[in-house]
Amino acid sequence: MRAHAFARALGTIGLILCVTLTSCQLVKPASSAQALQGRIAWPKDGDLWVYDLASKQQKKITNLPAGAAVTGATWSPDGQRLVFAQFWRRPNERSSGADLMIANADGSNAQPFAERDAPNTVLEAPQWAASGRVYYTVRRVTNGREAQSVVRQTEGGQPETLVDNAYSPAASPDETTLVYIRSTRAGQTMLKKSVGDSSDGCELISDQVFQYLSLPRISPDGKRLAFGGSGEPSMQSSGCGGDPRAKPSAASPPPILDLAALIGPAVAYAHGLPADIYALNLDGSNMTRIADIKDDDPTVAWSPDGSKLAVFGVAALFIADPRGGPTDKLVDQGGYGGLDWAH
Repeated sequence: MRAHAFARALGTIGLILCVTLTSCQLVKPASSAQALQGRIAWPKDGDLWVYDLASKQQKKITNLPAGAAVTGATWSPDGQRLVFAQFWRRPNERSSGADLMIANADGSNAQPFAERDAPNTVLEAPQWAASGRVYYTVRRVTNGREAQSVVRQTEGGQPETLVDNAYSPAASPDETTLVYIRSTRAGQTMLKKSVGDSSDGCELISDQVFQYLSLPRISPDGKRLAFGGSGEPSMQSSGCGGDPRAKPSAASPPPILDLAALIGPAVAYAHGLPADIYALNLDGSNMTRIADIKDDDPTVAWSPDGSKLAVFGVAALFIADPRGGPTDKLVDQGGYGGLDWAH
């Protein structure tokens, strides 16, 4: 809990710094968001909430026990149900972990979708694809060593491992392509592979480009990839054939500040450097910074028509334009975890 408090402080300071930097984009209040439709499911205060964009009303749809928390959610293709990751300690177990739960759109009739195989195993970052399969991350800790894998599973079926030493999966709408993140000695790299291919695929973003990467998501038309990235990007050629030709912002990039000197090392390294939202083509070309928010570990979700992005970080729940421009604030309270946008 202390680390999360530090991280929240870091996100707040990132926003304060943003006000002082000329390259930061304008963040507008929620009232300026125009003609938005659909529902956004996201974690807030440990529970799962749904924001109705037409009515501008938000509603808590779960009531988890003390110590439990929702860490991510995904809508079913028809928008009638949800799968969400629930971090908690099961009865008669000494360690906490996370399972995937499935519930109706109003949160009723919640039951397990996928259960962990050990008390401290964590299932997280679910994405419900059009075929009915749910893609997610499995984290296991054995003898002090963590192993991560990306799997997919249908309701009532068995998990199918797609790639090891991988996490934060993003499947393309037709499920032919899988994007995922892998930790390296130098940091994090983002890779792309064909589903069903036994190889690791190609490197979209090397571990020399960003200091931290957060959960990626592919656009509904399958052409663009959005994600959070910390630090000013250092351009490297994409191993997937594209030329990054990054366009971080129209203005000069802000300097990298020594947050450790400013607020103390415990705060500065609690969760990572403030991040912005970027998008690039699926061959790694044309990387562009589309939201300069300086938030901590932000996650993204495309609108069903691909015209907008929902962004969730410690500062707030935002709406961003994938083409760049001002960012609208929907909910003036943030946190951590994956979100999703349905009709």
